Amino acid sequence: MLVRILTGIIGIPFVLWILISGSFIMQMVGIVIGAIAIMEYFKAVSSIYKPMNLLGFLLITGFFAFFSFFIEYYQVYISLVLLSVLIYGVLTYPKYTITDIAATIFGVIYIGLLFGLIICIRNLTNGLFWVILLFVCTWGSDTCAYFVGRAFGKIKLAPQLSPKKTVEGAIGGVIGASLMALIYCFIMNSIGYVAFSMTEIFIIVLSSCIAAVLSQLGDLVASSIKRFAGAKDFGKIFPGHGGVLDRFDSVLLTTPFIYLIGYMLN
Repeated sequence: MLVRILTGIIGIPFVLWILISGSFIMQMVGIVIGAIAIMEYFKAVSSIYKPMNLLGFLLITGFFAFFSFFIEYYQVYISLVLLSVLIYGVLTYPKYTITDIAATIFGVIYIGLLFGLIICIRNLTNGLFWVILLFVCTWGSDTCAYFVGRAFGKIKLAPQLSPKKTVEGAIGGVIGASLMALIYCFIMNSIGYVAFSMTEIFIIVLSSCIAAVLSQLGDLVASSIKRFAGAKDFGKIFPGHGGVLDRFDSVLLTTPFIYLIGYMLN
């Protein structure tokens, strides 16, 4: 647990610096993080599938390198992913099966578009508020669920996917994330960065509860991939936390919802 806490203490200020720096720095970091994440995913599923490693790597890094274009014309990117993977599958036939092709496409879309939405959230009006809220909800939920589960957890939440997760921990995660979101809203309001009404704050806090649930589902989605592939963790880049996907799994599934709330309230 000590290693996990120390990694968080070191990592959180670095993440804050990246978020404050703006979309260009986030885009550059996205190239690196996206590349590591897709390699982690391909390594995990390689026990049962034969993913197109090089092509997937190029599609992810290319997405973040030309992010402004691809996120505006995301239909072009999705079409490019589908066409390139399918054509490569034909050219190398019979090296890759249809399930190998599907596993490659899923990894590129899952990692590329959902990680990319973090930058989209940052580009919203008051984007810094919303992108920090994303991490308050997800990592706040993770932290509260972890400690509440250790202290009071008895009922298993999803024993086949994640044996250590409990119902009590999940509830604690939702409550903890909503309280953190409330405190965060009042702090940002008090320093004048945002000027939300009490109604808007209520909507944000309520949304944070939903975001906390989504973050826990995101964790279980990643766990299902690992269990299916027979992997314990996606990687070891973050001591005590695992790989990039282990640390960001709860964030990924929450990004569309936070983007939607931020867009609507703006």
